[in-house]
Amino acid sequence: MKIESPTCSDTAISISDIVHYLEQTIQLCSEHTLFQFGLVVGNPQKTVTGILICLDITEELLDEAIEKKCNFIITNQPLLTNALHQVTPESYAGRCMIKAIQHNLAIYVFSTNLDHLGDGSSHRIANFLELQEMQPIVCEKQTLYKLTTFVPPQAEKDLINSLCQSGAMVHSQGFSGHLSTTPVGARYRTDSYGLVSNGTGTNLEILEETQLTFMLPTPCKDKVVQVLLHAHPYKKIPYYLESVETVVENRGSGVIGTLPVELPAKYFLKYVKTKLNLANLQHANVYHTNMSDKPIKTVAVYAGNGSQLLSKVLDKQMDVFITTGLQYEQFLEASGKVLIIDIGYYAARLGVKKLILALLSKEFNNIVILRCKTITNPIHYIND
Repeated sequence: MKIESPTCSDTAISISDIVHYLEQTIQLCSEHTLFQFGLVVGNPQKTVTGILICLDITEELLDEAIEKKCNFIITNQPLLTNALHQVTPESYAGRCMIKAIQHNLAIYVFSTNLDHLGDGSSHRIANFLELQEMQPIVCEKQTLYKLTTFVPPQAEKDLINSLCQSGAMVHSQGFSGHLSTTPVGARYRTDSYGLVSNGTGTNLEILEETQLTFMLPTPCKDKVVQVLLHAHPYKKIPYYLESVETVVENRGSGVIGTLPVELPAKYFLKYVKTKLNLANLQHANVYHTNMSDKPIKTVAVYAGNGSQLLSKVLDKQMDVFITTGLQYEQFLEASGKVLIIDIGYYAARLGVKKLILALLSKEFNNIVILRCKTITNPIHYIND
């Protein structure tokens, strides 16, 4: 399906244009996103002067946006994780919202999982670890609609072209031997495809037709049906529409793969810190479950809160699960079953800014789009 986007010439781009493009591209498909995303501050009709991409909202980050004249901020972490009953300077979220409104800044929370594009933060980590034979931990499921209709052979080509231009995909076609029966005494209006008055008698009218079956993406369903009703040669149009849930290959949440060679657990920990450059990250650390002598070969990666995926990883009997955000009880549950490595929420998301930048740069080449320089990580570790 082609995604419509504004022309990036001299046309002013509004905040709603950017939001529309992002949400069409992602299709809001990440079922494992814990927080809602969307525009939380700002007027969607405002013209974008510049975009600043960040992981978290802080007052220092807002200062950077003001300095760089970026009035649209895209953040990965929600500014509001709980209901805010009053906007006052006493709370962190209140101070940020007041400052954003005072300086006409719009804030859009884009916390969806980019793994569903087939090139998300989980893939980035998996590539650093040189994992092979990669596939999702949980495959993406997509609801399509199966449209079946019947058409005279001479009208087949035109109808296929019309529906495909509206977003339908040809699923199958072929002569079905469908019979159109005429009851005794029925009368038909003459049309261009041979349906005429049968008069009286006991004979049946036999009409050779082609059965056409199309698969329709959900956003195109209503448009395709309208085109069918307009372009079909019959006045009473035979068609059937049913929903079908399909699995999208190689797209979904997280990544599982295999290492090029097996590694003992203690050496694998060093391998992770080196490959992900965690040792060079300020205040970075690695937490893990009890290690065993079992060599590490199969690895699962989820660059986000992995609490909802732990059971899937245990079912797949992975040797390692690299993620963040698990609860203490989940470490107990996994102990002895899978080596869990918590690399920290901030480190897990470091590739997000680059991914969003690449996504937007393809369509909006006349807008300043920047990755923030402000370090927003609020967590510091003491390393002995």
